[in-house]
Amino acid sequence: MDLVAALLFTLTIMLVVSRYVDEVAAALAGVTALILLTDYTPEEAFNFVEWNVIAILLGMWIIAGYMIEGGFTEATIRLVSRKAGTYRKFLLYMALLSGFISMFIDNVLVILLVGSLTVAAAKKAGGNPVLAILLVGFSANFMGTALLMGDLPPQLLHTIAGAEFLDFIWTRGKPSSFPLLTATFLLTLGAFYILFIRREPNSRLDDTGLSGDSINRRGLLIISLTFFTMTVIAMALRPLLGLPLGFITMAGASLLALTVEVLRRLGLAGMVEFENALKHVEWRALLFYAALFSLVGGLESEGIIEEIARLLVGSISSDPAIAYTVMYWSVGLLSLVIEHDALLLTFLYIVKDAASLAGIDPWNIYWGMAWSATLASNATTAAAPALYVAVAMADREGHRVRALEFLKYSLTFAFTSLIIHYVITLIVWI
Repeated sequence: MDLVAALLFTLTIMLVVSRYVDEVAAALAGVTALILLTDYTPEEAFNFVEWNVIAILLGMWIIAGYMIEGGFTEATIRLVSRKAGTYRKFLLYMALLSGFISMFIDNVLVILLVGSLTVAAAKKAGGNPVLAILLVGFSANFMGTALLMGDLPPQLLHTIAGAEFLDFIWTRGKPSSFPLLTATFLLTLGAFYILFIRREPNSRLDDTGLSGDSINRRGLLIISLTFFTMTVIAMALRPLLGLPLGFITMAGASLLALTVEVLRRLGLAGMVEFENALKHVEWRALLFYAALFSLVGGLESEGIIEEIARLLVGSISSDPAIAYTVMYWSVGLLSLVIEHDALLLTFLYIVKDAASLAGIDPWNIYWGMAWSATLASNATTAAAPALYVAVAMADREGHRVRALEFLKYSLTFAFTSLIIHYVITLIVWI
């Protein structure tokens, strides 16, 4: 049964990585096969899903949906396009905008919101649309791990490692994910500018047609931003409140939805129906993440993760700098070609068991793996769904992304950020 479970898991991940079939369908089929062909039960598969993480994602996407319906994206893009002035500066602004928005909104949604505008700007300026859309994709995928609500990796750190909201800013007397990833992001953008962006035309950029659709829903925007702020504050105070983060985010989302519904019934202009907010929820992603939890649960149930953990005990119980280096680069290099969410989830469970056997604190290793998995995933479309969406968008706009051109940009961005962040964290953390 151990061998069958391991083979089924491996085949499922290979299907997910290859994208020969839809990755959500592959993951769900993998769970079904585990249940039918091993002694893994449906009850176990259901219980291994971290529903708290699913609730965090769903709640934040609903809140973000109301913000988007209120014109948040249009207002932000309008400001960026007017302030940039020149095309090169516009590219940098869009990279920063994509990166920092992705700390709160799913990176795929960020690309869908700002990608077309970026391609349009490249055409107007005579620049390379492929470079422009890929830069947005890299940036959106990069900063999702900076704060707790942005992407799956930080929420896995919360669930498995016990990281709280404020731990992403400052933890155990050290600067943490947000300041360190921000520093790496800025340095990586600087290197990318020197290598590629400065070769782009630097003509003045007319913001006409680049500022997005005008939506007069200021009231909805103010209300949704208010609830978003209150939800983030409540997440930061979670240890004092004693409530699960999933409940906090769903409470914020449901109260916002109720408020908007009441105001809409009262005839206040600009309020939208609940269905409008739900349109922005990535339902496929929620299904995919739930299936991943169940898949890894199958390995845990069959004792495979514990066996792998025993093999790692020697590596992680050695010198802290060596342990950090081994796991940072092992997960990072694997994340160049393997979907990084699935890989990170598996390795977090493995290291958790290995640390328990070795009697050590794996805190630094947890963070190192989350960082390297995120940064390395910018190398290929197989590792990061956000890049797949960016490439597909470029193709739809009539700009075919050639493999060598993609790798020239992606490998530069991925390895530059991996090296910079490794050096910074080795100095600051280890």
